Amino acid sequence: MKSISSIIIFLSVAVCSYGQGSIGSVLWEIERNSPSLKAAAAEMDAEQLAGKAESRLANPEVEFNYLWGAEDIGGRHDLRVSQSFDMSTIMGLKAGMARDVGEVAALKYQIERQAVLLKAKQACIDLVYINSVLDELRSHLSQSAALADSYEKRLAAGKATILDLNKAKIHQTAIQGQINKAEAERQALLASLCAMNGGKEIDFRALNYDLDDSLPDDFETWLSDVSERNPMLGNVRKQVELEERQVRIDKASALPELAVGYMSEIRTAEKFRGVTLGVNIPLWSAGNKIRQSRAKVAAAEERRNAAEQEFYYDIRNQYDRARSMKENSEMMRRSLNETDNREFLLSALSKGEISMIDYLVEIDLYYDALSATLEAERDYRHALASINAFNL
Repeated sequence: MKSISSIIIFLSVAVCSYGQGSIGSVLWEIERNSPSLKAAAAEMDAEQLAGKAESRLANPEVEFNYLWGAEDIGGRHDLRVSQSFDMSTIMGLKAGMARDVGEVAALKYQIERQAVLLKAKQACIDLVYINSVLDELRSHLSQSAALADSYEKRLAAGKATILDLNKAKIHQTAIQGQINKAEAERQALLASLCAMNGGKEIDFRALNYDLDDSLPDDFETWLSDVSERNPMLGNVRKQVELEERQVRIDKASALPELAVGYMSEIRTAEKFRGVTLGVNIPLWSAGNKIRQSRAKVAAAEERRNAAEQEFYYDIRNQYDRARSMKENSEMMRRSLNETDNREFLLSALSKGEISMIDYLVEIDLYYDALSATLEAERDYRHALASINAFNL
């Protein structure tokens, strides 16, 4: 029993730790706690239940009459129970419509789910970027503070000027200002995630994206997979099927509607009981309903074709843009790694080979390049998340 408790505690700690350092676990938490997704799930259930309700038989009818007659005739009471059957119900068309309505409701939920999780994933990507910026800035601040302390000692020893010390302090203050700004942005992103997570705070300090996303090499093969799994396209395609089924239901509704029942008539001296049959013949409205349904099919097909065409060009542009961003971010990272001369600059300054102003200019150039590289990597991850949203 003790070992089982230890395992449970270990797994709980592991999940909590994983949640703080993984984008995937953050998305899992938000999917579980999101108020928007809970509302969307409730709407999906309601629409599916409404679709099932439409597929049921019409309600049975019960009629009771009590009639008073003259004293020599006596009274009479009638009882009539009937159930109507339309051909679309008998043929199972309405049951098929209920399934289609349920699938459309599920696709609507998937669209909402994808939008919420993509927004959360983009926020996590921004947080990885901000966390990386803060990590670098804090390192930069530590070096700047050490430099300012060094020049205070050198000034006291008469080996530096007050101008050099002031430059070091101003540089230190500027870096602290950048840290404060980045920290404010980080808190705003965490607040956004907290709102998406139903008010539950998320502590996310990851410095790496830790994502399985990758840019596919073959666009056309990848596109066929995306178009099949995209809930928005699935929704417009299912709408065509829904309207086509409605045409079949309207055609079946043009057939006579049957009613079967039981009737009894009881008088003082006589009793009558038997079966009733009825036919409802739709003479006036059936043709207009069928024409209207066919027009809706044509409109749904046009919406589907427009959505598929728009999707193709949009995803093509996103793919090309992501590929360009990938090449740019990789180039900038290589260049930054090859030109990292921070140690050489500090050594040259300590030996008096360069001036304070030269050191500050050169070190700021490096951190500007580092910031641009981090931004390029973040932008590429944003683009990649958008085109891979169907995997969420």
